[in-house]
Amino acid sequence: MRVIPEADPYFQVEWDLVREGAGMYDKITPRGASELIIESPSHDDTPATMGADQLERVLWMYRDRLEDLKQDVKIRDILVTRRHRKPGSHLSHPYSRVTAIPVIFDDLRRELRESREYYQYKRRCLFCDIVRQELADGDRVVRLTPFFLLLIPYAPRTPFETWVLPRQHSCAFETLSPEAASDLARLLTGYFGALVTGLGDPSFELSLQTAPNLQSKILQGEWATVREDYHWHFEIVIHPERANRVGGIFVNELPPEEAARQLRDAWSNTSAAS
Repeated sequence: MRVIPEADPYFQVEWDLVREGAGMYDKITPRGASELIIESPSHDDTPATMGADQLERVLWMYRDRLEDLKQDVKIRDILVTRRHRKPGSHLSHPYSRVTAIPVIFDDLRRELRESREYYQYKRRCLFCDIVRQELADGDRVVRLTPFFLLLIPYAPRTPFETWVLPRQHSCAFETLSPEAASDLARLLTGYFGALVTGLGDPSFELSLQTAPNLQSKILQGEWATVREDYHWHFEIVIHPERANRVGGIFVNELPPEEAARQLRDAWSNTSAAS
C-alpha cells in the first residue's frame, strides 16, 4: 500500500495560508493536501475482492493520514472518499482520495450544525439516537456486528444509500480500536460482496464523515461540544450519478425498508455461495 500526492492537486501544503477580503467577499489560498491511497498492488482488485485483511490495512491508512494531517493547525477539515466504477474516471486502479483543506466542507458543516442543535435541545447525540431507533425498529437494519450497525437511512438520497455507524459513541475515526477495525473490515467485505450479488456491482461513492481538526479553531468556543454531539460514520451512496434532485430535495422512489430487505437477501445469498 502506498500514499502519493495527486498529480494535479486542488490543494497543496507548499502554499502559504492567506486570507483576504474582496469587498464583502472572502478569499483564501488553497493550502492543504490532495493525496491518493493506493489500496492494492493488483490493478484488477475491487472492494469486493480485496478481502478483510487488505481492507483493514486500508482503514488503518485512513487513520494514519488523518492523524498526520491534523498535526497541521492550518488544515481545518479532511475528507476521505472512495469511488468505485465512477463513470468517465481515468483511474481504474483501486484507490481512495484524501483531501485536506483550510475550511470546513459544506456537507460536514451542515452535519456539525444539525448535530449540535440536536444536542443543545436534547443533550443526546443525534447519531446515537438513530442507532437506538433503528435497532428498535429493525426494518432498515441490514447488518449488526459487535461494533457497528449497517443500515439504510430513513430518508436516503438514492436507492440503497447505506450508512455504517459505530455502536459506541466517538466523534473521530482516529479513535478506532484494533478490535473495531477488524470488525469493520469484515463488515465492509460482506457488504461489498452483497452489492455484487444483489445489485450487479454498482458504482458507489464512500465518504468518511469524521470530526474536523479540533486543534484548528477560528471562533471562540468552536467545537465546545463536538466530542459529545458528533458521531463519526461512513456514508455510501449507490449510483451517485443517478441522484435525482428537485429544488435541492432528493427524490427516491424506493422505500428504505425494501432496499434493506433486498440487501439482507443479497448478503444471505453471498454467504451461502461462499
